[in-house]
Amino acid sequence: MTKSMTTAPSTADQLTRREFLGVVSAAGVASIVGACGGGAKDMLGPVATGTISGQVLDLQGRPQPGLGSLILMYDSGRQVGVRATPDANGRFAFSAMPAGDYQIRFDAPGQAIIPDPYENPIRFTVAAGKDTFVPVRVQLGDYTQNLVEIYIGEGFFQQQPDGKENAEVVVKSGTNICWYNVDVKVHTVTGGPWGDSGDLVKTQAYFWTATTPGTYAYRCKYHQPQEQAVLRITP
Repeated sequence: MTKSMTTAPSTADQLTRREFLGVVSAAGVASIVGACGGGAKDMLGPVATGTISGQVLDLQGRPQPGLGSLILMYDSGRQVGVRATPDANGRFAFSAMPAGDYQIRFDAPGQAIIPDPYENPIRFTVAAGKDTFVPVRVQLGDYTQNLVEIYIGEGFFQQQPDGKENAEVVVKSGTNICWYNVDVKVHTVTGGPWGDSGDLVKTQAYFWTATTPGTYAYRCKYHQPQEQAVLRITP
C-alpha cells in the first residue's frame, strides 16, 4: 500500500500504527494521515441489560493471565468508567450493561499489542438478556513506542488511556502523536503548527511529529466550542 507523507496533508489515507512507526524510523516523516488504532449516544438507554465476557489470548490461542487491562467505552468513544483485568485464565467480564453498542480498548504498554489485522478498540453490541463474548488477540513483546494516542470522540479529545477530556497534553519534542477518531461522526484536528488534519471519518487518524516547542490550542472545526484541547511541546 502506498503511504501518504506530506507536511500539510488535507485528506486521510489508511495507515496502521505499526506501518507508521516503520515509516517514521525509515524516513523521519513530519506528518502523516492514516488509521492508528480502532458512537450511539453515551446515554444509558433502555433498562434491559446484558453481560460482556471475553478472554485475552496470544496469537497461538493461549490464555494470557493477568495481562494488561480492558477499558470499556461507549460507541462514541467516551469511557464508561469501568475496567477489567484478566483472571488466571485470561478471562474478564462486565455485568449488567445496558443493551447497546460498545468498544473495548486493550492496554498493556511494554508487554503486548493487538496486531493487524485485529482492531483496537474492539467494537461490539450488547443484546438484552444475553452474553456477548469478546475475544482479544494479542502479540506479546515490548513494543515501546515514542507515540502518544489522543482519541477523538463525540465532543472530546482524550489522551489514552488515562487523560482527561479536552485537557492539555504535554509531550517532548520528537514525540509522534496520533489523533484517532473513535466516533461515527467526521472530525478534524485543526490548529497548531500542523494547520488542519482534513476530515477524519470513523477509524481514521492524523499523525504528526511534535518538533516545534510551544503551547498550541486546537479544535474540531465541526464541533465547536465543546471539542477543543491544548498540546504543549517541551524541548
